[in-house]
Amino acid sequence: MDMNLLATLTPTAEINMADWVEQYRSFGPLISIAMAFLLSFIPPLPTLAVIGVNAAANGLWYGFIFSWIGVMLGIVTVFVLVRKLSHWSFIQRIAERKSMRKSLGWIEKNGFWYLFLFSLLPFGPFTVMHAAAGLSGISLRSFLIASATGRAVMIFAVSYIGSDLDSYIEHPWLLLPVVCFLGAGLWLAKQLDSWMSKHGEGATS
Repeated sequence: MDMNLLATLTPTAEINMADWVEQYRSFGPLISIAMAFLLSFIPPLPTLAVIGVNAAANGLWYGFIFSWIGVMLGIVTVFVLVRKLSHWSFIQRIAERKSMRKSLGWIEKNGFWYLFLFSLLPFGPFTVMHAAAGLSGISLRSFLIASATGRAVMIFAVSYIGSDLDSYIEHPWLLLPVVCFLGAGLWLAKQLDSWMSKHGEGATS
């Protein structure tokens, strides 16, 4: 690309992005929560972009809270709908799909730990996983704890970076707290898994 053209386009793109984020902010928390909610129903929506923009528009903590609330509302809605409507022929046909059977097998075998680790990922077939959980024997409590903690770790990490992206590109060592936070999240999940096993709240109870 012609360097003069690139020099012209770059600041323009930055200005447009800044204007867009400012307009996004003007809608308040509802648009941030709604966008995060839709991630569970519209798989093509880019998870990283939605969470990053929420953090850029609302700041680290508000962006994190709005994204987490929206994501969890979407996750619970999918889980409850699938569980309540599992007897419908449409849901039964979905359950027979290869990807769904595979997810069901993993959940039945590994339960809480699998759901938590999967929730740590910033991208993946989340709708399939949440629907599979609804069809499985996992308790709502186990599902909520695994999803809520895993999604919290992932959303905070993405929000942390998205709230001040330029600084982390220039100084990558500032990402060390994110790495530590991920490690603490893994430790916490292990403790929760152990506690639930001891108290009879197994993943497939």
